[in-house]
Amino acid sequence: MILKISNKKIYEFIRFGTVGVVNTVLDLAVLNFLVYIFSVENSLIFSICKGISFIVAVINSYFMNKYFTFTKKETTNKSFYLFVIISLVGLVVNIVISSVSFYFLKLYPGAISINLIATVSGIIGALFSTFINYFSYSYFVFK
Repeated sequence: MILKISNKKIYEFIRFGTVGVVNTVLDLAVLNFLVYIFSVENSLIFSICKGISFIVAVINSYFMNKYFTFTKKETTNKSFYLFVIISLVGLVVNIVISSVSFYFLKLYPGAISINLIATVSGIIGALFSTFINYFSYSYFVFK
């Protein structure tokens, strides 16, 4: 059985991917800035920095997804709160996966710079949360 996906959904996912790239760059830029400013070596401090960077990206994500990806000019307070709740689930997934990746990549001191470890860890976390967020936003928030 072949699954048929409409062209509209394909273009919507491409726009979502574009927004995701912008938000990932924003997320990683803020994360690396915080890691640099606070000279992060500790996984707990990294998790806090990752949480802050993710929140900045989520705020940007709401507006970009609302107007660009799903082109919803009018949304309700309920949809905004649902977006926030889904984003918080994505935040937890992103932070857990990023932090675990950071911990394991840091086991090889000197092999890779701390900023590269932070970037790779952030990307791994973002990949996991991307699919959760797209399907949740598509079917529950901007339906």
